[in-house]
Amino acid sequence: MKYPIVRLVAVATLILFLPPLQPAAQETHGLTVEDAVAIALRNNLELESERLSLEKRRRTRDSAWNRFVPGIGAGTTLARPNERPAGIGLDPDTGFPVQTKGPVWNVQGELTATLNLNLGSIYGIRAARIDYDAGLIDIVEARNRIERDVRKSFFGLLVLDQQTALRQQALEIARQRLEQTRINYENGLVDEFTLLSEEVSYENQRPELEALLDQQRAVRRQFNRDLGLPLTSRVVLDGTIEPEMVELDVEQLIARKLPGATAIRQIQDGMRQLENAIRLAKSGGDPQTRGFYPNLTFRYAYNPTFQGDPFRDSWFADPDRDWSDRGTFSITLTQPLDTFLPSSQTRTRISNLETDLADARVAMQSTYQALELQARNLVERLDQLQRTISSRERNQRLAERAFELATEAYAAGTRELLELRNAEQELQTAQLQVLQGKLEYIEALLDLQYILNTGSEQLGEQSHG
Repeated sequence: MKYPIVRLVAVATLILFLPPLQPAAQETHGLTVEDAVAIALRNNLELESERLSLEKRRRTRDSAWNRFVPGIGAGTTLARPNERPAGIGLDPDTGFPVQTKGPVWNVQGELTATLNLNLGSIYGIRAARIDYDAGLIDIVEARNRIERDVRKSFFGLLVLDQQTALRQQALEIARQRLEQTRINYENGLVDEFTLLSEEVSYENQRPELEALLDQQRAVRRQFNRDLGLPLTSRVVLDGTIEPEMVELDVEQLIARKLPGATAIRQIQDGMRQLENAIRLAKSGGDPQTRGFYPNLTFRYAYNPTFQGDPFRDSWFADPDRDWSDRGTFSITLTQPLDTFLPSSQTRTRISNLETDLADARVAMQSTYQALELQARNLVERLDQLQRTISSRERNQRLAERAFELATEAYAAGTRELLELRNAEQELQTAQLQVLQGKLEYIEALLDLQYILNTGSEQLGEQSHG
């Protein structure tokens, strides 16, 4: 009584061995992983914030020379003394000297230019350049992290889509089998227990598929967010889970690539900033300290003062007599002395910066060891995953053959339905394990590329010299 379902088994076999279907999409164009990375780098808000921060640092670096521009100020003062000044003048009638009263109000202008010079100006310019270099490293790190995360999401979504397609195919097989079993039951070819067993098998798979579809929708929304697209956008992914296997020499890889890791470069740049900050503090360029070295100040002041009453007398009737200049030009050399005291603010500041520098050196060693450990573990995991994938692919081929034999045997009446179901389940499990192994390999390779700040093709080149 199993012969009426030979056609069903043949259809089920055909469906199961079809390539996994991609879910229906609203858009017709395909999105490759490189397209996804380009879109994410263009739309990512975090990266845009890093770009704006780098623009500020660039502007500061390019204008750091303005430390040598003197501070220029202009002003005017209108003043009334508490006691009206007295003076000696000539009586216009008699021509004899008499005591006179000066003007109640006086007005004067001021134009000043001041330039302070010390060694701190040089280290201040250097600090701006170092800070800009740090911004470049930060933006490279952000780009690498975004690219890694987008690639992981892309391939993870590909696997999830294929898992969903396989589950949909299995559910369709179960539905067709149930329909055929119901027909056979109505024709008296199978008993009620067989029919109920098929109904239970079918109904058990439906909630699992619904849960997987919910997960797929959530992952797609997150993927759209990573790319900066509207959350409701639906794109067709154009790619396959076929990683390119690489052979790596871990010793050569660590020796050549680990020193250029972004995390190492960030700490090195921080150490450069601390070393320059110590020089700034010693030279007096740090606003929190006065430094140990002398400061040279150039100051020019132009102070035109009106000698008459600004409200009654004409300002420009006789400029040579009515106006005087009380301005000066001065050069001042100042040597701080309190900074040489053992507990001065300058010495405390320098000691704290030196402690921070020593701590950065410790952090450098710790980070290097941590990255070396990660690199070794990832290389070992990549080797292990290559063997695992090969083993799982062999197992998948065996499962495919076992399902074919079970299908033929069931059609011939020499195998039970439960055995066919088991063979089908084993095949689906083998297919999913192969996909998962390939995804894990891709993710491990992306993690290794990220921590070493390199690409997969460079990994192979560098590890083998």
